[in-house]
Amino acid sequence: MPATVTTEPDLSSIIQAYNSVTERLKRSHEALAREVCRLRDELHEKNKELERRERLAALGEMAAGVAHEIRNPLGGIGLYASLLYRDLDDRPKEQDLVRKLSAGVRNLDNIVGDILVFAGDAAPDRERVTMGVIVEAVVDQTAPKAEASRIRIDVDPSLASAEVFCDAAQMERALLNLVLNSIDAISSDGHIRIRRDDRRADGRFLRVWVEDDGPGLDPELLHRIFNPFYTTKHTGTGLGLAIVHRIAEMNGGSIRAGSSRGGGAAFMLSIPSADDELEETLPGGSE
Repeated sequence: MPATVTTEPDLSSIIQAYNSVTERLKRSHEALAREVCRLRDELHEKNKELERRERLAALGEMAAGVAHEIRNPLGGIGLYASLLYRDLDDRPKEQDLVRKLSAGVRNLDNIVGDILVFAGDAAPDRERVTMGVIVEAVVDQTAPKAEASRIRIDVDPSLASAEVFCDAAQMERALLNLVLNSIDAISSDGHIRIRRDDRRADGRFLRVWVEDDGPGLDPELLHRIFNPFYTTKHTGTGLGLAIVHRIAEMNGGSIRAGSSRGGGAAFMLSIPSADDELEETLPGGSE
């Protein structure tokens, strides 16, 4: 009966297997380290955003209280100014002064209104709405000011049938603020384009760009432009873009700023798609 021969693995095979396992462990460790760094950075950004929201909430609460206190006497001033204007019908010079006073009261009331919109915490009334309706309303409202400054507003036709899930009135206000911001930046003889970004389409959001050919945005100031009361203009409250940011977040979307291809300002408003909302409510959809 022949003897059974047992072959031992040679040393080189053992070393090769050891090296292979070591290399796999090294790659796994490096991947884990990268993931830990990514999660740490993400947590840092989330904490910063949470701190920002807490600051804005406190600021909004204080601003709302002040605005309410101002609005009550302001209404009385406006009423008395209108009565005085009527009584001075035979004194045009004095009547002109009262007219300027009334204009100042209206400007203050608009500022108070912006503060209350920014500070508002009412939940959005989200529904399925056609983006074309929102864009058309914004273009109609801004047309007189744009025409007076010889500014052309072009709208991407594909937006007419795009459906989103949002509070239509709030989103109209957000888009209106963006277009008015562009008109103010251009001053005169310019071009504004409202278009859909299909390159970034993922089915979950409709991304709408508002681009202009104005002087553009200072890259060093991009991190501040959505802060409340921050403005580079000589007039205004600095709440326009802050309101856009708040509305976008309240409706489950986002807003970002950058530069257009021509060097002007570009804002991308991301709005939840109506189709994505439908998928989430169907059986088997994500909760």
